[in-house]
Amino acid sequence: MERKIFYKSNKKICGLININNSSSKTMVIICHARYSSKNSNPTTQISLALNEHNFNNFRFDFLSCGESEGNYLDYTISNMVENLNDTLEMLKNEYNFENFILIGCSLGARVISLVDKEKYNILKLIFWYGAFDYKNKIFNLPGKKEKIALKNGYYTIEKGNKLSYEYFKDERKYAAYKKLYNWNIPKLFIHGNKDQFVNYKSSIAISKKCLNSKMIIINNGDHGFHNEACMKEAIKYTIDFIK
Repeated sequence: MERKIFYKSNKKICGLININNSSSKTMVIICHARYSSKNSNPTTQISLALNEHNFNNFRFDFLSCGESEGNYLDYTISNMVENLNDTLEMLKNEYNFENFILIGCSLGARVISLVDKEKYNILKLIFWYGAFDYKNKIFNLPGKKEKIALKNGYYTIEKGNKLSYEYFKDERKYAAYKKLYNWNIPKLFIHGNKDQFVNYKSSIAISKKCLNSKMIIINNGDHGFHNEACMKEAIKYTIDFIK
């Protein structure tokens, strides 16, 4: 049965835990997209599928999202990575899980690639339409959005959400995809070829440079797999990979 819990990170974080197999020491953690939540359709559908196959799973709200504390000034890649590391710590110490499989959607894919891999036993990584900023030619230089955020104090993105200047400044510290190249654990990239926000070819390019990786292209899949058939296909590949 799914249970809601709150726990401490840099802010109070809210998560949903499903323990379907008490004899297993493995937990699957699902990380949502930018300014989404644990209750988004992709994260919920993944969780339901994991429940059907008797896999333990956990999904949570990054700070300032869903039911977690914080606001747009707190929302940075570094703080999100801290949320994930603290989530792993909590599941390890309070629930005695020893092994972890990480699934990241969009920006969540970037976050899971930055996890403290030396400290936690990560068995597999799964990236749904990963937003990695692959080969950004001006990666270490402020972009247009960051300059607006510096001038106004924030940059407004979709649905009225705001990104602070600190978000952009912090984001430029990371080339997340490079962290994956020599990390020799199984990796699955799933991306739709009709993604309107992140070019699927970036996932292809990254997966080709990674050790022990597999690339799946979902025909007609958009960002979020809103088409039911595309969602089912992505879930099937995900469950098969975990098995």
